[in-house]
Amino acid sequence: MNDYSASARRFASETRGHEMTVLHEDGLYRHLRFASPDGSGYRFDLVTWPNRLTFHGEPGTYVFSVWPTEDMFDLFRRSSVGDKPNFGYWNEKLVAWNEPAIQFSNDLFDKQVAKELAKAEEFFPGVTAAWQAKTEGFLAEYDTESEETAREALAAFEYLPEGQWGEAWRFRYTSEWNLDDYDWRYLWACHAGLWGANQYSAAKAVTA
Repeated sequence: MNDYSASARRFASETRGHEMTVLHEDGLYRHLRFASPDGSGYRFDLVTWPNRLTFHGEPGTYVFSVWPTEDMFDLFRRSSVGDKPNFGYWNEKLVAWNEPAIQFSNDLFDKQVAKELAKAEEFFPGVTAAWQAKTEGFLAEYDTESEETAREALAAFEYLPEGQWGEAWRFRYTSEWNLDDYDWRYLWACHAGLWGANQYSAAKAVTA
């Protein structure tokens, strides 16, 4: 699974110095922009209206809908666990997006492959290096960047050390591997939703 603390650190780093600008405010109809005054990257907008919240920024666009709750900022805060958004809950509330919230994870794939290769090394020494030779560098034979090509690579790979007799080693039961995880862009959008809601609430408290 994704390192959610790492996603939080990334969001904090890329939004350091961001300031909130209220572009529109009429009750629950809000349009807020969060950007650095120096014009650096990762500007994003949050737009709310009853039962809806839209995030739009460099990572992408995500639209959330919840019924019968009207104030989506309030719900973002109440559904969070401390300063961590409830990623699973908000994934269920997605109604539109330009990138799926859950996609093939190269990180999960690499970890699962490394685990299997480590177990195989005892009886098939050199199997890890053989896999790396097939998948790394400009002359790589296998492409593992998508789930389809990664699973094709798993099915095609076999290894038998030079001078060793018997059946070659192969990956087994890979159809049971779950290689999907939350996409970093979705995690970023959720962090933005919670952080933006908190920034707005704090600003309202000061003016009150």
